[in-house]
Amino acid sequence: MFPYDAMRFAVLSLLITAGGTIVSGWILLPWIRRKRSSQPIRDNGPQSHLSKAGTPTFGGLFFLLPITLFAIIGPIIKRELLPMTVMIVFMMLFGIVGFADDYVKVNISRKGLSVKQKTAWLGLFSTAATVFYLWVSPYPPFILTLSGKVIPIIGAWKVIYGLIMIPFLFYMSNSVNITDGVDGLLSSLMSIAGIGLFAVSGLLAPVIPHVLSTMTLSLVITGGCLGFLVFNRYPARIFMGDTGSQALGIVFTLLTVVMGVPYLALIIGFVFFFEGFSVVMQVIYFKATGGKRIFRMSPIHHHFELGGWHEKKIVLVFSLVGIVSSLVGFLVMSYPLFRR
Repeated sequence: MFPYDAMRFAVLSLLITAGGTIVSGWILLPWIRRKRSSQPIRDNGPQSHLSKAGTPTFGGLFFLLPITLFAIIGPIIKRELLPMTVMIVFMMLFGIVGFADDYVKVNISRKGLSVKQKTAWLGLFSTAATVFYLWVSPYPPFILTLSGKVIPIIGAWKVIYGLIMIPFLFYMSNSVNITDGVDGLLSSLMSIAGIGLFAVSGLLAPVIPHVLSTMTLSLVITGGCLGFLVFNRYPARIFMGDTGSQALGIVFTLLTVVMGVPYLALIIGFVFFFEGFSVVMQVIYFKATGGKRIFRMSPIHHHFELGGWHEKKIVLVFSLVGIVSSLVGFLVMSYPLFRR
């Protein structure tokens, strides 16, 4: 049975987070502009992006601040929200790495943190999230098969699953990060993905022991992204920066893992997955062929930009793909119920 009380609380949380994000933006945007915290524009990026020079970054703070406040207050209001708070803790840790990268880009070197530095920190926090989920969390880890069977992750399987989960978290969080390359794109896609995870959470309520947390957090990130779109839609007044995109990447992926359906990160988050995969394909093909390219530029949204698509068209088309992906994810998880 669909948990309507949890749904109402989650929807209220969305409205509160969206409002808090807009208020944070009104307060922080003038201050960030005064600090002249603009992100360098890539020299080898689309030429149309040169007009964005001077646009401030660190916009992820707009939604991270109200989400952090919600994570603190949530368990006080409802103790069942403690798993949500734990996931937000990891969201903040990834956000801190993103903030450090943005800070270095703005104030020290336009390249930001080195690949080794970023990999080390994100790898460490991916490992910490994996260890917590498999060995520390009071909720037993599990996987829900496409047939609707719950498979507990126990014994040596925890080690095997952990070795898969660490690179999975790392890859997906970075794939979400590089999706943030067009005004309003990541905010729009993550809003859609959050709604998709919310619907699946409600559907799987009988098997998810912390359904209030997963439903609420799904709409909390949706509310944050919708609120941020007020400032980030084309033409963007501020960029999310790695501060926000790294944080969104890990919380989205963690939600699918905690719900026992990590494969939904690849279905509902298909656009995120393929954005990252397009970079992998481009690099491998470039090296194998001595300089030839599959795409005009990667990640894939830049390929369409260089093909003449306006940023608004990219956001619209990619968002439609995101909606279809979320519907497919919901239908996939509905299949066992229909068979009964």
